[in-house]
Parts: sequence; structure tokens; C-alpha cells
Amino acid sequence: MANAWHTDIVVHGKGGGKKLGFPTINLNPAPFIDKLKEGVYSCEVKYKDKKYLGALYFGPRYIIKTERYILEIYILGFNKEIYGQEVRFKIGKFIREPINEKDPKKLIKRIEEDIGLIKA
Repeated sequence: MANAWHTDIVVHGKGGGKKLGFPTINLNPAPFIDKLKEGVYSCEVKYKDKKYLGALYFGPRYIIKTERYILEIYILGFNKEIYGQEVRFKIGKFIREPINEKDPKKLIKRIEEDIGLIKA
């Protein structure tokens, strides 16, 4: 699963990332269930022949508890709505396991720390 390019179509999410200041693209998590450890990863994203760095989250949806698993990517330096469009992504380094942080300010701080590790 890691170090291989995956292709998927961007779907609508619940807007939780956007509300926290980190708009994400949402993808189908099904191919990764039981194959990828839950958590945050660095990743590369290709969209329209341009490559971006991203923070990928695969795991339970803690903020809005409507689905068991989600796969979402915050693409650094990218803020476009691309619903229904194809993206390619490659999962990189494992950053951390999921956390069920109920305080939005603490969650934002943690996401900022994750992004700092990904950029390093």
C-alpha cells in the first residue's frame, strides 16, 4: 500500500477539516481497510500533472461519527474544490496513530505539528 501510486475520485466529505482550517480531499477508504495501519502519514499527491505534498489520515472519523473509516488528505499549498475529479497519491512515512481529541484547539495544534513533521 505504501510507496505505490493509488488513483481515486475525490468525493464529498462532511467538512470537518475545512471547519478546522485544513480543507481536505476525501477518497474511498475501502481498499485500505485491513491493509494499512490507521493513522497520519506523509504523502505525495498528483493532480493535473502537478505534484504536491500532503498529510493523509486513514482511520475512524472522530469528529463526525457517521462512518467507521475515512481517508482524507490535506494538500499543502492547495485550496481548490475538486469533487468528482481524479487524483493520484502515494503514501509515505507514518507520522502517528489516530487520536480522539475533542478540543478543537488542541486538534488544530496537533495537525500543525503533523504538517511540520511532514515538511521537515
